[in-house]
Amino acid sequence: MSEAALHLRDLHKSYDGRSLLQGLELRLDSGQRVAVSGASGAGKTTLLRVIAGLEDADAGALEIAGRAAMQGGRQLLPPWRRGVQVVFQDLGLWPTRSVFDNVHDALRAQGVARTEAQQRCQRVLEALGLNGLEKRKPAHLSGGEGRRLALARALAVEPAVLLLDEPFTSLDPDSRADGFALLDQVLDSTRAAVVLVTHDPVEAGLLGGDALQLRDGGLHS
Repeated sequence: MSEAALHLRDLHKSYDGRSLLQGLELRLDSGQRVAVSGASGAGKTTLLRVIAGLEDADAGALEIAGRAAMQGGRQLLPPWRRGVQVVFQDLGLWPTRSVFDNVHDALRAQGVARTEAQQRCQRVLEALGLNGLEKRKPAHLSGGEGRRLALARALAVEPAVLLLDEPFTSLDPDSRADGFALLDQVLDSTRAAVVLVTHDPVEAGLLGGDALQLRDGGLHS
């Protein structure tokens, strides 16, 4: 079997005595997409946080692009060394930096040379329909533009795994569909494995790829 972009085995996670994730398994190859839907409180965001290295698990193992990132629930790689990017509902944009600098600074922080960072930045902003807005600050973007900027910043660093927490859920249906259409075009040119979590089956269908439900602590087709 070829090396997986993401391989999560026997994940267990409890909060306050409540078993949230129970023996959860997930394997994705490069370029594979999966949408995980489930009720509020099912553990969707917790799953993303464990993969990203923002939370420990009680038990389980995780490999990212062939590297051990977690063993026995203990994190072995810090978030910034995993090759994982995550876009939460709280976009975390840098408010004092321009659209261009939000993406460019993220690339420079990853050690990308200045010229290459500028080129990557322009490519991803154009691909996500943000060209012409490079000098604007996040406060002067629409909701859809802000969400596309968060995606641009995440995708520009060319992650092995992209994690999305309901990236367009606050938008009207037309804007949400447009956002997913742009995302689909960009993802076709990357090798990132993608995990989307959502409570909305419509949003899950817009991603393309496989659809799973998180219930009773595990993933089900």
